Amino acid sequence: MPADLLTAPRFLAEDLGLPMPDDLHAVSVCLPLWDHNIGYEEGDPAVISKLQAAYPRFCFHPLVQQLCDLHLNKKGRQGLYFASESAARRATEYIRANGCDQSGFHSFDDYPVCGVDVAAESFPILKQYWQHAGENISSRVAELILNKRPVSCSDSADRRAVKDRVAQIQQTSADNVYLFSSGMATIAGTWRAVQQGWPGSTCQFGFPYVDTLKIQQRFPGAQHTFLPIGDDSDIEKLKQLCESSPPTAVFCEVPTNPLLVVPNVPQLRQLADQYGFLLVVDDTLAACGNLHLLPLADVLVTSLTKYFSGYGNVLAGAITLNPDGPHFEKLQSLIAADFEETLADVDVAVLRQNSEDVAQRTQTINSNATALADMLRADDRVESVFYPSAGNAIYETLRSPDGGYGGLLSIVLTDAAIATPRMFDALEVCKGPNLGTHFTLCCPYTILAHYTELDFAERCGVSRWLLRISVGTESIDELERRFQSALSHV
Repeated sequence: MPADLLTAPRFLAEDLGLPMPDDLHAVSVCLPLWDHNIGYEEGDPAVISKLQAAYPRFCFHPLVQQLCDLHLNKKGRQGLYFASESAARRATEYIRANGCDQSGFHSFDDYPVCGVDVAAESFPILKQYWQHAGENISSRVAELILNKRPVSCSDSADRRAVKDRVAQIQQTSADNVYLFSSGMATIAGTWRAVQQGWPGSTCQFGFPYVDTLKIQQRFPGAQHTFLPIGDDSDIEKLKQLCESSPPTAVFCEVPTNPLLVVPNVPQLRQLADQYGFLLVVDDTLAACGNLHLLPLADVLVTSLTKYFSGYGNVLAGAITLNPDGPHFEKLQSLIAADFEETLADVDVAVLRQNSEDVAQRTQTINSNATALADMLRADDRVESVFYPSAGNAIYETLRSPDGGYGGLLSIVLTDAAIATPRMFDALEVCKGPNLGTHFTLCCPYTILAHYTELDFAERCGVSRWLLRISVGTESIDELERRFQSALSHV
């Protein structure tokens, strides 16, 4: 029987490298001690050699690695498989733009996937595209190919059910929903539509998840302005920018990752209407159904990997278009022309099953996270708690009638440099990347997402000692006990 991570979380030193959940296709891995996270970032063989899983855009699932070793990694060359030929061609364009002209292109007989290989010294550039764009093949697809079984992306009952469920959460028609192979693939797909229909400079409003910014910094043709705080002063800076050189699109998260800032979306919408730019909103951290954002956005992008799936064993994403938005017809035309069904049937089936209990699961997570945030705010050993709970006026204007405040919170401890490693090492919850799972997860977010740019992150207000907590469905009494126990070690 798989381990029950609600009652037996993976947090001990001997749990290093174990998958979370206890599943062949888990998308998180246990990094139980502070030094393990440092070792992971620095490529320490003592850590890397223990990994039985990893977040699939950052490390290669063993089945994906096996497929690449079998067909692409030969004679001083390394390669990766992408979900479609078009995705592979975009990867070659990216590496060519970064000075690598000698790439190989490998279609795969009878399969929709396509490989790209480069000289080993150029592989880090290819891996950049894999990470940023999220158009990779899944571990289940690799498993099917290795076992010589067919891979399909059909108009299945499961796919229709997932689209209907997303549409119901967003309060729109399933005709406005497009499914992708990952959350980042939705952002990359939206960025391509923006560049084709509204070429020019974009703006990132608020400190975002790392790869959202990297797309706007690194993709061929990218130009961007970065307003990292996302507060009223940045609204004023955006207004000034619009007066001189308005962006073609503004990207924002609601709330932001990892500081849970809630941008003034109604005001952003007013500026979008006034100056004609697109408003692209990532609502992943709001969890499913807590906020009603579609009427204010032109495009909603959502990582279905997180709260929608909730069980940490499948990657997926969705674009939802606002049918009442001023740019809907043009956006719909551009998205539809570029769109491919790359989320394989085998993954869609898991996504449908996982999301059956999304409403009930989200309610429990909302309640637990609010209670845990309140407990941590009252503790002198915690300097800062970042969580959009009651009293946030902007959040309240966006909140659905039955919506809560989400399941993600971040903390910075008092005397953080000394206290944080001690508290983290003692914490009895699953420890590793990812969020939105039904079991609680904690990670030193800034270390994992910005290890090579910690000073930059701190200039943007994100402490290198920040701990990000994705609250699960455990008993709140048990969760509070675990965190109180960990804090007793500081």
